[in-house]
Amino acid sequence: MPAAISAPFLKVSSHLGLPPTAAASAQVLWNFTSRDTDLTKIENLSSLHTFTGTKDEEWFYLISVAIEARGAKVIPIMLRAMDAVRLNNAELVSQCLLEFADCVEDVGIMLERMNENCSPDIFYHQIRPLLAGSKNMSAAGLPKGVFYEDEDGKGEWHQHSGGSNAQSSLIQFLDIVLGVEHHPTKSSGAEPKGKHGFLQEMREYMPGGHRRFLEHIESVANIREYVQTSTSGEQVTAAYNLAVARLGELRDTHIKIVTRYIIGPSRRAAISPSSGLNLAIASTNRKSADALPGTGGTVLIPFLKQTRDETKATSLS
Repeated sequence: MPAAISAPFLKVSSHLGLPPTAAASAQVLWNFTSRDTDLTKIENLSSLHTFTGTKDEEWFYLISVAIEARGAKVIPIMLRAMDAVRLNNAELVSQCLLEFADCVEDVGIMLERMNENCSPDIFYHQIRPLLAGSKNMSAAGLPKGVFYEDEDGKGEWHQHSGGSNAQSSLIQFLDIVLGVEHHPTKSSGAEPKGKHGFLQEMREYMPGGHRRFLEHIESVANIREYVQTSTSGEQVTAAYNLAVARLGELRDTHIKIVTRYIIGPSRRAAISPSSGLNLAIASTNRKSADALPGTGGTVLIPFLKQTRDETKATSLS
């Protein structure tokens, strides 16, 4: 990357406290405008910038914008639930958990709308290669990542994950408040740093305020422990398990979307000698769907299945 691009890019990224790569915050959170104050109405949203200029890429981003807007409404609800735990108000905890379940169900319905205006083949071949980062991309011709030249003609190699839904602070918030624990993906080879592996690493790609908020919520989350030890009857347990079930169903929906938009096109893809190497083309060399990499740099399907299974395993008897 020449200094004319990399030098200002590095300065801006440093100022924002983010890695110098196209993270989800840049692609989604700061990349839209709306004709309406209700940001959950996808038809009223538009992207400010896209790589390809296609409606498919814009729709891909705007689905995430609407999901973030809908999901954000559950944050004050769950903060109220944690306060209710301290007051031993089981009825209010149950009410908040039911509202959580409704919200996550709405998010899943929004995610399923991806099919309306985003073609799997256009996403896989035109959009996805541009979302990939430079980490774990040896198969795409980037064994050391990308060299960022500085103003003095020197520089260094950078390896960063690409844009990924794992960089959504909302999704990690949903896990934290329910006490869902994730672990490094068993089949991912080198174990990422941190107790939660890849997901913990993805926090480095979030805005600093979001990272600090999640760290604080982790330190005060109390709902799962309360439900486990509560003597207020089955109501609060049933509400908690419904919330966990809805979050598990959301992850089922995500796996279906990934299967349609990545696994299916990868099996249909034909490698052309003149096509060059990128994430999508390199992925067709994998022997099975379980080996396909995600744009975040992790092994995609095993990671998604494990996080789904860990979510469902959080339910209580």
